[in-house]
Amino acid sequence: MAIRDKPKKKNPAGFTERQLRLLLNYCYATRQNPRMTISKIHKDYSSYLRRKSTTDIINKAYAKKVINGPILFVNSGIEVCLMNDVDNPREFFENCKKDEKTTLAFVSHGYWPIFLCKRGANTLQYHDSILPNNGCISDKKIENIFFEEKGTLPIDLYPHKWFEEQWNTYYCMKYPRNLTYKEAGKELGINWVSVREYFLEILKQCKIVTNFFPLGTEAYSPLLATLKTDYETGIVKGLKTLNRTTYLYKADNTIIFLLCVSPKPREQNYLIDKFQRLEEMGLIRDLHFSTPYDWHRAF
Repeated sequence: MAIRDKPKKKNPAGFTERQLRLLLNYCYATRQNPRMTISKIHKDYSSYLRRKSTTDIINKAYAKKVINGPILFVNSGIEVCLMNDVDNPREFFENCKKDEKTTLAFVSHGYWPIFLCKRGANTLQYHDSILPNNGCISDKKIENIFFEEKGTLPIDLYPHKWFEEQWNTYYCMKYPRNLTYKEAGKELGINWVSVREYFLEILKQCKIVTNFFPLGTEAYSPLLATLKTDYETGIVKGLKTLNRTTYLYKADNTIIFLLCVSPKPREQNYLIDKFQRLEEMGLIRDLHFSTPYDWHRAF
């Protein structure tokens, strides 16, 4: 009687460790080239023999919200507001959603009832989403994360020498895998060769954001943390050891990050305790937490 191999163990989102490694590789690859073809990804980053297997895993990951992006980001003049003096946070949040200048808004319980990003005075100093280290699939305990490197994050500058054509291309192709050059050209009223030329030009000044959540985004609970520190670059390196994306902002010399808390019991308690101990050690200061209960993102 033939002995069957044991089925590969899958996580709650339905992915094996091998598949998650492929998906994390995909995130890194599309950060290098957001229009990289599946054929190229399969050839350079996949351990599967059939290209269809690679394609099916990536499509399933998008459907399960294990990955999202790539998205182009540039500091187009973003005003960042942290507010703890709002009389009716829910009403204020609903008004923010109606404001076409709003790009991101959170309403929370905790120290900061409102976190708002909108087009206006350019107070955003830095933004990125932090991918896990390549190959970091295991769920490392938050209490084992340390920030050992001093350093200041670089400033995200307003784009240099962008004219109307570049801005139009940026907004049209902000999600660069959604449109072909020909489709974008039809939408913009220019030929596809010009679209490609403008796209490759703006790409030099854009960050490419692709995000990874091995359990799917719906499995995680958001936690907003703000702090000041001399270890800004150390924070980025430390958070890379988590197995999912963390969103990071800096404004008015304050680090703001949105942590995605795993569904493990007491995970949020461990996380808050870890950062409070770092504050007691003098590595960070002015530490505050908020728990978002609704949010709005618009591009």
